[in-house]
Amino acid sequence: MLLSLFDRTVARCAERNALVFNGQTHSYAALGSAVERLRGSLAAKGISAGDRVALVMPNSPHFIISHLAVIGLGAVSVPIHPQSRAREIAWQLEDAEASAVIAWSHLANDVEKAVSQTESVRLRAYVGEDIPRGADSVVEMIAQGQPLASVASTADDLAAILYTSGSGGHARGVELTHGNFASHVTELASLLRIRESDRFLGTLPFSSGTGLCMGIHLSMLNGSQLEIHSRFHPGDVLKSLHESQITVMMSNPSGFALMAGFPSTDKYDLSQVRYALSCDAKLSDSVARDVEEKLKLHIMEAYGSTETCGVIAVNLFPALVPRGSVGHPIGDHEIQVADENDAPASVGTVGQVCVRGPAVMRGYRNRPDKTRQALRDGWFMTGDRGRLDYQSNIFVCGHSSELIIKGGFTICCREIEEIVEGLPHVLEVAVVGIPDALFGEEIKACVVLKEGASIGPSEVIEYVKERAAVYKCPKVVKLYKELPRTPGGKIIRSQLKEEKS
Repeated sequence: MLLSLFDRTVARCAERNALVFNGQTHSYAALGSAVERLRGSLAAKGISAGDRVALVMPNSPHFIISHLAVIGLGAVSVPIHPQSRAREIAWQLEDAEASAVIAWSHLANDVEKAVSQTESVRLRAYVGEDIPRGADSVVEMIAQGQPLASVASTADDLAAILYTSGSGGHARGVELTHGNFASHVTELASLLRIRESDRFLGTLPFSSGTGLCMGIHLSMLNGSQLEIHSRFHPGDVLKSLHESQITVMMSNPSGFALMAGFPSTDKYDLSQVRYALSCDAKLSDSVARDVEEKLKLHIMEAYGSTETCGVIAVNLFPALVPRGSVGHPIGDHEIQVADENDAPASVGTVGQVCVRGPAVMRGYRNRPDKTRQALRDGWFMTGDRGRLDYQSNIFVCGHSSELIIKGGFTICCREIEEIVEGLPHVLEVAVVGIPDALFGEEIKACVVLKEGASIGPSEVIEYVKERAAVYKCPKVVKLYKELPRTPGGKIIRSQLKEEKS
């Protein structure tokens, strides 16, 4: 089902550029041929419908070829972040019961250690040089494979398992079907009016939900061109936006902040960018203003999760809708805010954000209890906190675990973060609750300063005190060179909460 969209694109756009990577272009005809040949080689080596195939590599054409070849077999793609270590890879291989691993040879040390700890993997294939003994070369598999067309898949067939951070230690495997992906990409493409003439910039990891769906699916299934970056560097991104005339880009707030803070931004003309979408975290007013002033871009804030195939709501009119809103849900999807009894909350009341629609996951792999907790009466309970205004605009306040209960007062971490981000010295901040004998919890602000900036904890506290109620002022402010993150880029708040201040 999902691959039929890609097959039609290849037939329609055969001579158009599909990919740009390291200065080289690849047509849709060449991409389609590589996908079919790798699919033929995988089938010849015993990979068939239902088998799980792990992909451990950075953004590259071979990631896209492998992903499309796998799901075209009726097998299941299991993207794993390339920064994952052996222990993390092994756990995901075991949980997915992966039959095969396709990886970048530079990661072979961790991948081989992980494979040695699992029993299900029967095929190892690598991209690059220094391929481990007994493993296959992906390049040779593509060159020597007999082309194999994609098999027919139904909407209910499993297409991918994406692992996302959970509250219970190990990541959860989010099961997404062909129907989930197809409906998501169709509705998003219609909403954004994606054209074959659009040029996408792929910097978000393809192993993440947003990177996979917004980077690969949205561009490749609509005949657009995708310029691939293996890593994010603000200078490289700005250069590509300018020279390649990129029209659609996605980043997270940190990426936009780095771009706005890059030297000599006035030499880059970004006027051709139709959509600059901010995903994966709350966008602060200060970052949005900096981007508008220095890059002349209006950021469209988006909201979603791995469980919803990525972006599920987007603010297409940032100049008209109140700042901080993620707009409205896409297509046939619905979003409501539920109170503590799972009933619809009144307008303006903060509650749990719930999503319903065809892009919502099938469930969590091997976790029936977590699935039942997350999927109730057709609604996905996101765990995020938000509210709706009278125009049904959605405002996301933060995750439920990002609330602090101090002396009976409920404090949204994101509110304090936005205040601290207003300081011109601050690059990034995360606010967490820490144990307190008197109030139950106190506030700790973990701050990363901009290069060359000099400011002390007391100045941060005074700055907040001037802009918020006293009970919202941090008791502890700690300065960091960088905040700890998961391989997917999320801040590890539990580590910030548990460490000694």
